[in-house]
Amino acid sequence: MRYLKQIRPSLAMVLMLFLSSGLTAREPENPGTHNAYSYNDYSVFSDDKFSLIEYNYLQGIKSDNVGLQTSCAYFLGEMKSSKAMIPLLMLATSGSTEEARVIAGLSLYKIQSNIGMCRLKGLSKSDKSELVRRVFDRIYKKYVSDNYTFEEI
Repeated sequence: MRYLKQIRPSLAMVLMLFLSSGLTAREPENPGTHNAYSYNDYSVFSDDKFSLIEYNYLQGIKSDNVGLQTSCAYFLGEMKSSKAMIPLLMLATSGSTEEARVIAGLSLYKIQSNIGMCRLKGLSKSDKSELVRRVFDRIYKKYVSDNYTFEEI
């Protein structure tokens, strides 16, 4: 008990310094010229770097590593890469896991590929997985509702 009475003043000082340091924190004086709001913002890259990133993702989607395939498929969809349509179609058709096929379908939707959406419509009826069929059906219906209006005549 006597020991706590001796430490109490120093603990109080440390606590006050700790709390007061948070009150004096400020924003930087000169923030960067471009703040990327997410790691999916590819507009900050030059055309050369963009094509190099796209090439690396295209190589990754051909890998035997399912996790690498899935993440590359996702980022190719975020990039809206038209070069990725054929590898994504192949992954959506014959991917080894449900997750890889679903991500490939989602990326085809993000690219707004008409051929890809037609293939997803077919896969929504013929895929071996119930989950993949339902997801592809919903992606296709969302694509149709976004792109076509059904006005009354």
